[in-house]
Amino acid sequence: MSQKVRIDGVKHTGASVFLGVDHCGNPRWTRNPERVMVWLCDGWRTRFNQRREQRPLNVPVKDDATGEVVDWLKEPLGGPDVAELLSDKEARLQCSWMAGIPAPILSSTDRIEGTEWSAGLKRKKTAGGRVPGFKSRHRNLGFVCWRNASKTGNAIFHKTGRKSGVVVITGMTPARWVKPGDKAKWRIAIHVRVSQPIRSYTSAHVDWTNKTLVFVNMPLPLPRTGDGVIGLDRGCVHTLASSDGIFMDIPKPSKAELKRLKYLQRKMSRQDRVNEARGGRIAKFASKRRQKTLNQFNALQGRIVRRRDDWIEKTTTRLAKENSLVAMEDLDVQAMTKRPKPKPDPDRPGQYLHNGARAKAGLNRSILSNNWSRLMKRLQDKMDANGGSLVIVPAAYTSQTCHECGHIAKENRESQAIFKCVKCGYEANADVNAAKNILSRALTKTGGGTA
Repeated sequence: MSQKVRIDGVKHTGASVFLGVDHCGNPRWTRNPERVMVWLCDGWRTRFNQRREQRPLNVPVKDDATGEVVDWLKEPLGGPDVAELLSDKEARLQCSWMAGIPAPILSSTDRIEGTEWSAGLKRKKTAGGRVPGFKSRHRNLGFVCWRNASKTGNAIFHKTGRKSGVVVITGMTPARWVKPGDKAKWRIAIHVRVSQPIRSYTSAHVDWTNKTLVFVNMPLPLPRTGDGVIGLDRGCVHTLASSDGIFMDIPKPSKAELKRLKYLQRKMSRQDRVNEARGGRIAKFASKRRQKTLNQFNALQGRIVRRRDDWIEKTTTRLAKENSLVAMEDLDVQAMTKRPKPKPDPDRPGQYLHNGARAKAGLNRSILSNNWSRLMKRLQDKMDANGGSLVIVPAAYTSQTCHECGHIAKENRESQAIFKCVKCGYEANADVNAAKNILSRALTKTGGGTA
């Protein structure tokens, strides 16, 4: 979430700001607040473009005689002569005019550039378009500053009236570039007009062209409607099984969607074979028909992913609202989905023994399609936001332990869904029994007794 406010003006106090060295080698300083704002925008945009030009781009290699594409090479977006990306400190030393730009402004370009690049490539795959390019000075001037609430804080908002306030940005000129007889520290106060209280925020986005400022807010806490406790068992047949006996299943693609996906995959394979016969293996990149098929495949796959993400958000929100304690087992999904290494057959050179790799691949697809890690991550974020707690307990023997008598035996699991204790005869759904054991361990861990 964000809050957008209007910039009424800027004011500079403190030392003169070092702008760099002119063509004659003379240092230049300024106290003009508007000139300082343009300087901050230029520094942020330059650092952003330095990171952007390192991004890889597929460049075609054409035959000189025929003009056909014979190969593809990966080159940086800025060209083959782009130097290695320097750190912020090294960039300041190389470009003297960037020496005095505050660190929270330069460091923000890393995350902003990465987010914009990922979003741009996703739009290109689903809706078409070009590879994201560089930021132009003539198109828009602006910068992003992380909120740093230290002694010499940056992007700190101070309320000055009922509908007014200032956002303070501080900086320090390096010792070698301090104006003779002047101080090193300087301060820019951006006066803004506010219509509602400013909530907690992580960064301030300044749009100097349109004279606006946007506060990127922290997530609002979810109001809890209950103080229940619940244990959750993650599985393949049912995505979540609660200790209350409720099953929650993530939406899976329909038969028609799976049939359509399979058809598009086979269609792309046929188009690849035709393109390979015409111009080599990599000629598929130049096929417009294959690109059209790929766009259709990505659009359908994107719809399936968005439906799944929507279910995850709604399910975790409901669990965080209704419960003050949620218990889950500690599962290493990366290790669980690791494929076994093939073992060579000693009797047949060049052949490998059958070690269940195909069955393991099917199990891995089932685990990954249920998004266990994302479920726990989103639930953790929302429980932290509303003051609840997500308790992670060891997963050992939760599915083989009887919830009634505590007897542990492999024989207790008759099948995937049926649990019957061989000692006391207790019968229940295997996933629900495991969820109750998870909740019991969490309550014992937190000192809340037993379930």
